Amino acid sequence: MTSTPSSSLADETYHAIRERVAAGYWAPGTRLVNRKLGAELGVSMVPVREALNRLASEGLVEHVPGAGAFVRLLDRKQIVQLYALREQLECFAAREAAARIRPDQLEQLERLCADWRTLLARIQQSKGRTATAVVLRRWLDNDLKFHRVLIEAADNPWLTKMVMDLRLLSVIARNKPGTLPLDSAERTHRDHEKLVMILRKGNLKEAERVMRRHVTDGREFILRHLEE
Repeated sequence: MTSTPSSSLADETYHAIRERVAAGYWAPGTRLVNRKLGAELGVSMVPVREALNRLASEGLVEHVPGAGAFVRLLDRKQIVQLYALREQLECFAAREAAARIRPDQLEQLERLCADWRTLLARIQQSKGRTATAVVLRRWLDNDLKFHRVLIEAADNPWLTKMVMDLRLLSVIARNKPGTLPLDSAERTHRDHEKLVMILRKGNLKEAERVMRRHVTDGREFILRHLEE
């Protein structure tokens, strides 16, 4: 069935707002005002309202009665719950990917690792040896792409949908300049390069082991930052 112009506009508005949330355009806890969003995107408040309702159903936006819609702000308990679920799903995905990944998917992962090496050099040269807002957004965008390719290699569309929605929530929690120092960036990059090597060898158990450590390291990193 062909989309009507109104449904097409609603979809475009949804994707535009979703991309801004993922890119850290607004910090967690920011109020999203319908009229202001409509003006920025050049649409009426109707598709904006539909988009925010859709994002709320995905957990990226939170509706607070009497106050409006806000970018989701996760507390400690929610972060622990999020990463516990991610650990189970992504370890399973890593095992499946190690058995099924295609050469073209491995090439995509290797290109992303090469781009991370470029970003690492920029972090090394930056003041405080910490990622700037621009570098952080590109780093996290690469992270989403890397794990999407890896999870899609498991060849299970339900798994892909669940994991990517959970990972996007994790990105929102980390989307703040100053939260990616050089040592953390180097450790994350090493994990990604090791995963590519393991996937190329088809080692299922090792893929699961490295992914488990990768996810738990991410959880501890975010919890430390939350406490600080």
